[in-house]
Amino acid sequence: MITVVKNFVAVLMSFISIFASPFFGDFTAEKKPLDTSSCRLNLAVISDIHMTEEKYRALTLEFGLDDMENTHYPYDALIATGDLTDGGEEQEWRNLAETFAKHSPAKNIILAQGNHDTWTEDDGYALAKDYFIKYSEEITGRKIEHEYYTEKINGYSFIVLASEDDRTSMLMSEEQLAWLEVEMEKASKDGLPIFVISHWPLNQSHGLPETWGDDEPEPDDGGIGDQSAQVEAILKKYDNVIMLSGHIHNGFVKEGQENVYGYKSIESDGSFHSVNLSQFMYPTIRGRVANGTGYVIEVYDEKVEIRPRSFTAGVWYTDYCVTIPLV
Repeated sequence: MITVVKNFVAVLMSFISIFASPFFGDFTAEKKPLDTSSCRLNLAVISDIHMTEEKYRALTLEFGLDDMENTHYPYDALIATGDLTDGGEEQEWRNLAETFAKHSPAKNIILAQGNHDTWTEDDGYALAKDYFIKYSEEITGRKIEHEYYTEKINGYSFIVLASEDDRTSMLMSEEQLAWLEVEMEKASKDGLPIFVISHWPLNQSHGLPETWGDDEPEPDDGGIGDQSAQVEAILKKYDNVIMLSGHIHNGFVKEGQENVYGYKSIESDGSFHSVNLSQFMYPTIRGRVANGTGYVIEVYDEKVEIRPRSFTAGVWYTDYCVTIPLV
């Protein structure tokens, strides 16, 4: 009964936030870093585009890309953390690529695979992998050999993880796990923050498994799954690791609200930081309800600023900003 009441209050507060948006959002602040003179890296991050054959979804994405393109300070990268398509079908990938081709949202684009991107019906995962690699190259201009890969931008490492099966949770081969160990060790030598991009968050983070939505949730629901502990152990060996994920479709929730909503959008354990993104394509029933949301992440010598934004509406949600100190 207590759980039902808490869920009812969370949903009620979320819908109230729709009408309070003008009071908590800043429509007037410029689209540029807080300090342009010392910003080392400027990122736009979104998740869960869920592109289909329907034109309105392409239009929604266009609104967001247009906001990123028409900024006072170009983004060094746009990162999309998976579920780029709704069913992994080629027409959905074509719509995604055609929409991106109309805009220049950032100097670089980094795409991660999500579970919906692995659900291609015709030939299962092998075809889904081929589509991801093919259309990732078309959209980003970068050739990759695997669905998991590393990219460097402004000297910072971006390590992109992927599932290797068509399932809701993640499945990583021993080869990918070994590769992750090597890439993390290499990235740590730079002495800079390391960005790890995974559609799936760690198990039991960000209110999981309850926030996954099942009536009788299992402990691993909504997270990486069986290999979460292995991934977590690797990531937490290093300083200043920032993990970017999506998948849960939670809205923004800040420090102090976790007792109402049952989760936080940004969690820290020492110098490991887990940042979970809202779904871009449509609002959620939990947390800040807004369309086209994501984060702008600014990296400075001694800190990282995380600034929530609705890219489709052109609104900064300043009440949800977080500063992460670097060690």
